[in-house]
Amino acid sequence: MTTTTHTLLPWQQSQFKRLQALASNQRLPHGWIFSGVAGVGKLQFMQFFGQYLLCKQATANGPCGSCQDCHLFLNGTHPDWLLLQPEEAHKQLKIELIRDAIAFAQQTAQRSGAKVIVLRPAEAMNHNATNALLKMLEEPPAATYLFLLSEQPSLLLATLRSRCQALSFPAPATAEALTWLQQHKVSADDAHSCLALTQGAPLLALELAQQQALQGFNKLVTTLEAVVQAQATPVQASKKCEELGLRTTIDYQLLCIKALVDALQTASEPVLPQLASLWTLCQAQPSVALVRRLHQLLQRLLRDRKTALAVNNANATLMTEALFMEWSQVLSKRSMAS
Repeated sequence: MTTTTHTLLPWQQSQFKRLQALASNQRLPHGWIFSGVAGVGKLQFMQFFGQYLLCKQATANGPCGSCQDCHLFLNGTHPDWLLLQPEEAHKQLKIELIRDAIAFAQQTAQRSGAKVIVLRPAEAMNHNATNALLKMLEEPPAATYLFLLSEQPSLLLATLRSRCQALSFPAPATAEALTWLQQHKVSADDAHSCLALTQGAPLLALELAQQQALQGFNKLVTTLEAVVQAQATPVQASKKCEELGLRTTIDYQLLCIKALVDALQTASEPVLPQLASLWTLCQAQPSVALVRRLHQLLQRLLRDRKTALAVNNANATLMTEALFMEWSQVLSKRSMAS
């Protein structure tokens, strides 16, 4: 039998030590909310810790990797592990899936140990699904553990948050993330750019590097330049960025805004070299007034991002057109004169 385990990422040691200490003393609470931005490794951690909980020969360092439970887990066939997520990205976790989780929790563990249920992303649950889950948390079955993975725990009902323990998964220090990316064959330059684009989330940065997704960000920046220089209309800009998707388009704009504001406030070059042309336009304006307008645009982007994250029928075309229009008003020559 092959000896192996899921990998604990270098920046997750403190979270594992905390949970391992509770579990080894039979004091692990039944409900948890793991929070952190996409790409910091919440699911990867859960796979490691889930294997640990189900392993009969686990040590303080993690699962043994060689027992029958580890073998079943690594092959995706462990009967006491349940991972539930929407079939498509940005769709709801419907009440039918929560009923499956409840039924799973109520049955006897087939391997005579713990049962582990993972829901991601937790904020994708609709109201009915959340209420059904609350009933399970009121009287959790013995040795059954529920883990909710969330990018935006503030979107969860307060009653749900109050019945779960919270554990944060922040992005690692930049130096640690850069080292990890370079260990995965990402060049130093690409590592810096991809890490900036993903707000310090190493797994997303690695995905971007492997998919050469910097091209998408470069397209967004080029489109912004065209809009603010009146070389393209907001409608044309929205059409050009359509393939990026609403959420990615907003996230990339947020990165641009934050980099420009930081540069203005520190009187230094933006951390993203792709912003050189936009930075030149910024320098031609009074900095105090520009920072105020950029902050207003930042708030607009954050509101729209929340709408994009929610499971609804947001009109992506209208939203992106309006955002490009606002960019043109903030950085155009007309705004310089005002």
